[in-house]
Amino acid sequence: MSQPAPASGASQIDTVGRGLSGWVPRIMVAAAAGGIVAVLMANGIGGAALALVVLAVVLSVAMPSSPAPTLVLVLVGLSVLVLGRDPLAGPVLALIPLVHLFHVSCAIAGTLPAKSRVHLSALRTPALRFVAIQAGVLALAGLLALVRVDHVTAPLEILALAGLAAVAFLMIWLIYRA
Repeated sequence: MSQPAPASGASQIDTVGRGLSGWVPRIMVAAAAGGIVAVLMANGIGGAALALVVLAVVLSVAMPSSPAPTLVLVLVGLSVLVLGRDPLAGPVLALIPLVHLFHVSCAIAGTLPAKSRVHLSALRTPALRFVAIQAGVLALAGLLALVRVDHVTAPLEILALAGLAAVAFLMIWLIYRA
């Protein structure tokens, strides 16, 4: 039995059957990329650097599973480096979730054909992981904002090394668990 035609004005991009269209992750890639470009433009990145970022963004939206998203990440990192701002400045902190959303959206869009359907329940785990990682990054940024820049105490260095060791052991455990 065929599905009824959508009412006039309704978009087939929003939903297809019981799930979202495969175009939705590509639209998320474009939205995150637009936010990245806007933040870079608002903070003085222009000329050839901005043109390279925009070219890589366009390629990423068209081909999300290509090396173009990696190029975007590298170019954004270099742009932040050229800006020479404080790592805890607003624009730098705004780029963190945008770049992460861009990366996650490219990963999802790269695995789904454009004409496919994806149910919201399939996106729940990546969304929860995204929120958890961003909460951790924000908490870490808040902790770093409290640390004095001119002098790092020995207990803080030991705590950082212990945290790094814990992350390494967690990664090894996750790799060998599978």
